[in-house]
Amino acid sequence: MTIFNIFLLIPLANFFITLYNLFTAPALSKNKINGNSAKVSILIPARNEERNIENCLRHVTAQSYSNIEIIVLDDFSKDSTLAKSLQMSETDNRIMVVEGEELPRGWTGKNWACMQLAKKASGDYLLFIDADVTLGKEAVESSIFEMNNLKTDMLSVFPKQIMNSIGEKLTVAILNWLMISFLPLKKVYSSKNSFYAAANGQFMMWKRNVYFETGGHESVKDKIVEDIELSRMLKTKGYKIATLLCDDLVTCRMYSSFSESLAGFTKNYFPSSGLSEWKFISILILIVFSYLYPLILMFDSVLFMSIVGVIILNRAIISMISHQSLIMNTILFPFQLLTMLYIGLRSVAAIKYGNVYWKGRNL
Repeated sequence: MTIFNIFLLIPLANFFITLYNLFTAPALSKNKINGNSAKVSILIPARNEERNIENCLRHVTAQSYSNIEIIVLDDFSKDSTLAKSLQMSETDNRIMVVEGEELPRGWTGKNWACMQLAKKASGDYLLFIDADVTLGKEAVESSIFEMNNLKTDMLSVFPKQIMNSIGEKLTVAILNWLMISFLPLKKVYSSKNSFYAAANGQFMMWKRNVYFETGGHESVKDKIVEDIELSRMLKTKGYKIATLLCDDLVTCRMYSSFSESLAGFTKNYFPSSGLSEWKFISILILIVFSYLYPLILMFDSVLFMSIVGVIILNRAIISMISHQSLIMNTILFPFQLLTMLYIGLRSVAAIKYGNVYWKGRNL
């Protein structure tokens, strides 16, 4: 056994974390609650979302939970987002459309938009969703049920990711692999350690008082990956959070092409790690090597063949949990790893040299 074989421990460790998640990871499922006494403010920051905003609002207004208000903030869109939002508001008086204020110095665009939305809201719960998210009919009701059941101060959901192009399957699919292979999701809820912090800004439901007590998005106003930072902040301050997997109750098509995915993940990959540049690069290379090494040498020995079997089984379990295609994830896995490495290195360079752009803004 060479020294390189030590790296095979990484796929094995990931497999056991995946097994743990298979049996323990919390998930959002359909549940009913008695009454609609608590008001929910559904808050949607929207910048250049003409492709998504109508679909998003159609599903938000169709919720089984009736005591809701819906606020869309148009963040200086250069397309028809504002016009389409206003048109939708004419069909449902629960929809309020506001135009965003100029971005103050020291804020990122999304954090500023979310803070403005929160100040406009009157609900007991504040639910932030992205405009590319589609809510199933029982999504809001089921989320309130889970918040009450788990007694959490903030609940986040990882939506089922919709991927149609090869470019999306090379990039977006790896998110679930990273999360389920490296993070025991139950610990996000059960452990007080901020190391086990995770959230997804596509769907975050807060108790109103907790949001304003902690400063909400203002507390992370200059952070690019605000969801992870918010989850760390809440855990550090002793608040209870939970991050749930999901099926069709909450879905999202983040990007529609490889170029969109590349731009989106470039701004997120490195900042989300919370690591220094060289530590991030070293760990990224180590992970990619530990998986490609046995794949390349799989016919060399029984050991490598066994590890490849473990990798495939791991990919199968994650595909099942994430409602993704096992065949595509297995075939594309080596290319997903190489794409992840490329995006990771690109992300470090972009952050280092201040070259991070999203929707026409320099972050």
